[in-house]
Amino acid sequence: MIYGDANSARNALTEEKYKLLAASLSAAGFGVESVLYHDDRASDLEMDLARFGSILVWVNPIEHGNDRKRLDELLLKLADKGVFVSTHPEIVLKIGTKKVLYTTRHMDWSADVEQYTNYDDFKKRFLVSLDKSGVRILKQYRGNGGNGVFKVRLANTGDRKVMVAHAAANEVKTLSADDFHKEFRDYFNNEGVLLSQEWIPEISNGMVRCYLTGTRVSGFGYQESNALCPHPDEPEGEARPTSRRFYFSEYCGLFQDLRTIMETKWVPELQKVHSIPDEKMPLLWDADFFIKNVNAQENGQKYILCEINVSCVSPFPESCIRHIVNELLKRDRK
Repeated sequence: MIYGDANSARNALTEEKYKLLAASLSAAGFGVESVLYHDDRASDLEMDLARFGSILVWVNPIEHGNDRKRLDELLLKLADKGVFVSTHPEIVLKIGTKKVLYTTRHMDWSADVEQYTNYDDFKKRFLVSLDKSGVRILKQYRGNGGNGVFKVRLANTGDRKVMVAHAAANEVKTLSADDFHKEFRDYFNNEGVLLSQEWIPEISNGMVRCYLTGTRVSGFGYQESNALCPHPDEPEGEARPTSRRFYFSEYCGLFQDLRTIMETKWVPELQKVHSIPDEKMPLLWDADFFIKNVNAQENGQKYILCEINVSCVSPFPESCIRHIVNELLKRDRK
């Protein structure tokens, strides 16, 4: 399932991001179809999708201004009818939102994280934390592509103003404290939540994306420069352009330390915190890590969690495909 309105010509069987996976599923004996989702089609799709044994969903949390509320309602109904859904909406809410940074803050993959559950709480505590650290990353509860992710720092103006850079836009705003608070008021609508995380200066070391199928690592991605990464010659100036992500298999020697700690420690801890059995883990998900200390001997000192992506993990390394097919075969037999 991919996103597409009534006039869309998208087809997951031919689209570059998904066609090898679709072909591999077909070769393994699955009958594979591409389904376009749009909120306007939700009611019509319920009856049609009930005939499938499994549905693999690639729809972002924020898609063309829409949220996933109606889609998640549809997927829950289908799951109740016995259709295997990956990723199940309940699992998305457990580990696929920015809130996972807060619920796992005790784990040694975590930086300093705060959660604000209402506007008054945000007004009371955020600027206090900014006074202590100077720079923080502010993140909305659900988002993708840098939407709702901000670098916030105190301006060097002596009048308590705040500079805000949005990861999804090439702009920096300088706001008074009052205007800053008003800027983020709407994020608390509909029981919204904001999270803040300490700024990791070592973002300039790049970002490692660890792809997983179920509880096992199935590939890696590395991006030298991602959103909000400062230019080395202008640390307080414009951010560096976002660079290409390069993909590697799960066997890449550069990241075996991360593979080991994910499979033996961090994934089991994540499952325990959120009460997720192996068979409920997503067929494909990823965890993004800052490389805080390149030469650290302890992995908990080397990697810091940036976020976990579950709703729409694409593109992905080709090495993931074999794992997805095998895992789906295993779950299909149960």
